[in-house]
Amino acid sequence: MPRRPPVIIERPTEIPLGDLRYSVTPTLVRSVAWAARSAGAIEGMRLSHFGRKRLEAEAKKLRIAQLVARAGHTVRLEEIEAVLAGAVLPPRKHILAMRIRQAAILCEAARYYAERGDPTTPETFATYLDFARHGHERAATLWSQFAGRPRERLLELHRGSVQVPEPVRRLYAWMDADDLVSDNGLLRAAVLHWGLSILFPHSYERPAIDTAINHELRAGRFDPYGLLVLAENPRGQEALSLRRDVVRAADDTGELTDLFNHFVHQVALAIGDLRGRLDRYHDREERLPWLMVRPPDELDRHIFEAIERSGSLTSPKILAALPEPRPPLRTLQRRLQRLVHDGLLVKHGARKDAYYRVAERF
Repeated sequence: MPRRPPVIIERPTEIPLGDLRYSVTPTLVRSVAWAARSAGAIEGMRLSHFGRKRLEAEAKKLRIAQLVARAGHTVRLEEIEAVLAGAVLPPRKHILAMRIRQAAILCEAARYYAERGDPTTPETFATYLDFARHGHERAATLWSQFAGRPRERLLELHRGSVQVPEPVRRLYAWMDADDLVSDNGLLRAAVLHWGLSILFPHSYERPAIDTAINHELRAGRFDPYGLLVLAENPRGQEALSLRRDVVRAADDTGELTDLFNHFVHQVALAIGDLRGRLDRYHDREERLPWLMVRPPDELDRHIFEAIERSGSLTSPKILAALPEPRPPLRTLQRRLQRLVHDGLLVKHGARKDAYYRVAERF
């Protein structure tokens, strides 16, 4: 595919980076510590392999809904499920379907890069921004071309094709030069949420900013399994909708203390809420039959992860996605039947046209 010419993003509003400052308050220290403890408890939970995968699938769907809504579109979860499963929405919802695919790629890319533990960079955000602005123009074609392959790699088509705006480079340079902020995903998320919202205020740019925040929280181990969807939690919503006095203090004077106190405190409470929900889920899971929570063998794990990466797959494509040595097709079909029977996969269609996707409800 021919490479696009470099995209030059127009020069956005400046941020008075020379005046930025903050104080480390007792509230900030307590909030960071509480968030780290809660996230550590989540990471240490003994959830079953497939149980965790189902939770991740539901969180991904909710995050896609958040990104699509932030871009100015009304979407139902059933529509997201349909698009992820490969269905075609009515012609009048063509743009919505492309936005769903676009949001799915942003979610998958943030997960893929954040799981390495690497925070965002100016180049990462510029790629997210370019895809949020222009990815939907080719999303339908690219989505079909990458059927059966990891779709987060679609973002690679945009890497190197954008020029990073200088205000973005300077914002990241300020973060990286600060010893405390540079090593803390919560504080990095707070700075990016505030600063990037000033630089890129349009609704169609919000998905890129939200993706960068999700990336930072996960890379910083504050969202170890990618289950924290801020927009779905009242406290998370409070963190994302900063109070006017907090924003005014940061905008007018460069004083970030109140911004940090507010954002970090609310996100810490949201992480605590997630921990409580997962505790309840774990209690329910312990009462399920063993076949529902047993550790998977290698073949089951590879089957599940191949379908999870691609959204939906037919039996021949699942077989092609498995590592060598591949099992006979009949063995694969028996495993698929068992995973469907156990409620871990959902089957659509019949015979040769049947395809499978991860069961997202629990």
